[in-house]
Amino acid sequence: MKRVLVIIAVLMSFSGISQNRVNYSQYMHNHQLFNPAFVEESNTIGGSILYRNQWMGIEGTPSTFIGDAYYGFRAHNFNIQFLYDKITVFKHLEIGGSYSYSIKLGRETRMSLGLKATYNQNTANYNELSYFDGGDPSLSGTIKKAGVNFGGGLFFRSKHWHAGVGAPYIFNNNNVDATSTMFGDLSYQHFYVTGGYRIVDEYGLQFYPSAMIKFTKGAPLAASVDMNFLLRNRFWLSGGYRIDNTVVLSAGLILWEDFKVIYSYDLGLGKVNRFGGMTHELTLGYGMSMYKSAFQKRKYVNNKGWRKKPRRSRWK
Repeated sequence: MKRVLVIIAVLMSFSGISQNRVNYSQYMHNHQLFNPAFVEESNTIGGSILYRNQWMGIEGTPSTFIGDAYYGFRAHNFNIQFLYDKITVFKHLEIGGSYSYSIKLGRETRMSLGLKATYNQNTANYNELSYFDGGDPSLSGTIKKAGVNFGGGLFFRSKHWHAGVGAPYIFNNNNVDATSTMFGDLSYQHFYVTGGYRIVDEYGLQFYPSAMIKFTKGAPLAASVDMNFLLRNRFWLSGGYRIDNTVVLSAGLILWEDFKVIYSYDLGLGKVNRFGGMTHELTLGYGMSMYKSAFQKRKYVNNKGWRKKPRRSRWK
């Protein structure tokens, strides 16, 4: 009986990590995490930190930490990322870099192409498993394997809309021990499609819906639709729904000229919520233009290119 319980627990964990990629509630603020082609405006430097704790209240559920830094100069953009993800006895470490090149298609429209390379390390520590009585020799020790993956993307940005397709992990890596029946292929192809359209663009209120669709081999299609509001260039509010029966609520604050804090709360409406099911996500971001105020340039804050009439920064 103990073997059955342990195997069920591990398989549940394996099923959760087999997708091997995090759900992002704040995807509209972190395109660079899943689309190598995403770029900020020209001549910017900055970065962000994201922490996500999924299904709090349930032991062994996923927790993720992501850090990234970017630098843009004219049409060239560079990004480096660090990711650490843990679920039950499985850990995933990733370090990567991306490059994108931006092309002007029209007066207000630009297209960018991006490439990405990552080093991935997967670890399964079966010594952390708990048994009711005794142990199981087939579930012991630590397996650690590493590999390299590549990705690409395409991103369009215009005055009132943006759209992109990202494939940050193109290959199905055999970067773990293929002889292990409990720890096989963990790096599957992932495809992200995102878009948003700015409906209201005034000084006191900006409103634009956004959406993201994620396709992963061996997993159900994931999709999210969100309604986003920015009040007086300072307060961020958002509400959305993900088709896994989850409601996402977000609130944020833009501090000074170049710093933002965004918090999201995911509320599962299904069976998981009866056992806890609460998910928290926090993003800290900094973006500094080398010539102008960064938050006058970023897409979720009014700026000359996104406003009908240019205005001076409220902080100047």
